[in-house]
Amino acid sequence: MHRAQREDALFVGSLEKGLRVLNAFLTGEPDLGLSDICRLASLDKSAAQRFAHTLMVLGYLEKDPRTRRYRPSTRMLDWSVAYMRSDPLIQVAGPHLVELHEQTRQAVNLSRLVDTDVSYVVRIPARRARLLSPIVGERVPAFCTASGRAILSGRPDDEVAAILDRSDMLPFTERTICDRGEILARIAAARRVGYTIAEEECLPGELTIAAPILNAEGRSIGGVNMSMTTRDWTPKRMRIELAPALLRTVTILSSLQGYRPSSAVPA
Repeated sequence: MHRAQREDALFVGSLEKGLRVLNAFLTGEPDLGLSDICRLASLDKSAAQRFAHTLMVLGYLEKDPRTRRYRPSTRMLDWSVAYMRSDPLIQVAGPHLVELHEQTRQAVNLSRLVDTDVSYVVRIPARRARLLSPIVGERVPAFCTASGRAILSGRPDDEVAAILDRSDMLPFTERTICDRGEILARIAAARRVGYTIAEEECLPGELTIAAPILNAEGRSIGGVNMSMTTRDWTPKRMRIELAPALLRTVTILSSLQGYRPSSAVPA
């Protein structure tokens, strides 16, 4: 627990520990044993066992009677539904994302910034997908994704620097850009033209193009991206055939958030 949390009279430490147990399942493993929970949640065996048992009784975890390993239950999806219903951007973006998908026939995603990552909150897959697409809720680093750099292009320089400082800039492919200066140059270019492209930085054979959604203050609150394969597309073709439709979509979504071209864009 951080010092600020310890000094907060309203902070409930036991609840924080229980949430650490749930967060342990975000590592991507299909199930976890008690020792795994201890390690990932930084809890001793007794505490981990009590919290895991409580979450199982409440219906948020399931326990395999044979292996004695835990996994999230279907009830965990209730939290996703609650978020999807409460996010005003998702509510207004849906029809415009569908229209962009129908115009381009490409996969279309809406993403939000979560600390140093982007999380996909809406996904419309391509009709004939050639790549494994991210699922709703999946998080990827902002520094090496078109969506992440697009969103960062609508944030102040000091905020961008702080996010990059906290990022583990490790390569996913041979083409992942990890050089800080080059990342900042890509973000600056996105500010000028309104969109950015990432070439095979997260997955071999994947091209993505993204643009930010801005609010009334000119601050980015999300990003729209389209993904396709190097087999079918080139960056030049994306700029010619996809960028105009993408920019029209984010212009509409930004205007619905109160943004006007005269709004001050962070620099």
